[in-house]
Amino acid sequence: MAEQILGFQNPLPKIRSSMRKLILIRGLSGAGKTTLARRLSRYIFSADDYFLDEDGYYNFDPKKLPQAHLACQDLVRQELNNRMREHDNPVVVHNTFSQRWEMEPYLQMIGFPENRPTVIDLFDAGFSDSDLSNRNTHQVPVTVIRQMRARWELDWGNGNPTPPWER
Repeated sequence: MAEQILGFQNPLPKIRSSMRKLILIRGLSGAGKTTLARRLSRYIFSADDYFLDEDGYYNFDPKKLPQAHLACQDLVRQELNNRMREHDNPVVVHNTFSQRWEMEPYLQMIGFPENRPTVIDLFDAGFSDSDLSNRNTHQVPVTVIRQMRARWELDWGNGNPTPPWER
């Protein structure tokens, strides 16, 4: 299984010294994924970026979620290919990643399991569903956070890599 760091009191020295080229940050909405990603690298990507307009306003459309994830995967693939020889700054993807199948495209990009990413699992960062709903910047309601929590795979490494609609 990939290296996992629960919480994030100070993972920066450990991650930088490992010289990993890909870091996946997973956690419920409001757990601090974006904040941590910004501290770890200047090469950060998220499916949420797809919903930002030219003025920086977030306009979420659930019907466009598949395109958002494909766009994020394409950008990460391009960045990883551009940085094959570099190890100074990792590529960081900060999505919810509640289940293994959501991480699978990124794992395949780097040749998992031979090449292992660093996976930082924030889960809920110790916050209640109500706290997470108040903290997140995209107005994700408590009911949606509860649904995310209910489907969360603590042991993603043993999770099913196949999307549910293909099982």
